[in-house]
Amino acid sequence: MTIKLLSTCFSTTNGGRKVYFIMLLLLLLSSACARRDTLRDENTSDPVADPGMVGESTPAPPVYDGVLLGQIVFDTVDYIVPREQLLQPFIREFGDGTVVDRVMIHKVQEDKKVKPAYYLVGMGLFNGSSRIMALELDVAKDNSLYLSTRSMKYICKGSAGCSFCVFTFKGNKIVSCVCDSGSSQNICKQEISESNSLLRGVKLKQSRQLGTY
Repeated sequence: MTIKLLSTCFSTTNGGRKVYFIMLLLLLLSSACARRDTLRDENTSDPVADPGMVGESTPAPPVYDGVLLGQIVFDTVDYIVPREQLLQPFIREFGDGTVVDRVMIHKVQEDKKVKPAYYLVGMGLFNGSSRIMALELDVAKDNSLYLSTRSMKYICKGSAGCSFCVFTFKGNKIVSCVCDSGSSQNICKQEISESNSLLRGVKLKQSRQLGTY
């Protein structure tokens, strides 16, 4: 009956043709919508997460383990930990029989345009040859000086003929070490490490002690 009615409308007047085309257009549009709904239903599943991210969380930053050793007060080092307590830790950190007899905090600022750096320095001898170790200190906003296990470590070892080695600097950083004798036969060899264990397991008694660096 519907087909006959549509055929009649198509075969008579222009008005009938217009009605037929409108109905045909509506039929096509409804079919397309139904097809889109079908496709949408087929793709409603959640996207697969990156396997590398499943169950993972952002790792917490490592806890800072710095130990307060001193504070800068009017260009003078106020030692919070007496230097005598650091002699044995330096001997242990060398680990080769070096006898350390002097410890100090040393300021380095070759260029006034850069902020100064501070190093904890231990000096001694190994079979008559010079040994120096310098550990870079962290400087807090209140000018407190801390030593962390992640502080840079520099070791300077002199040859048999060198009784005293010295570090050389650029700006506020250690770049090398040399023997102060000036002889080409006497050399100092530098070793660098990005960490240290100087105060690991060491219990320090804090008591302020003014001193020069």
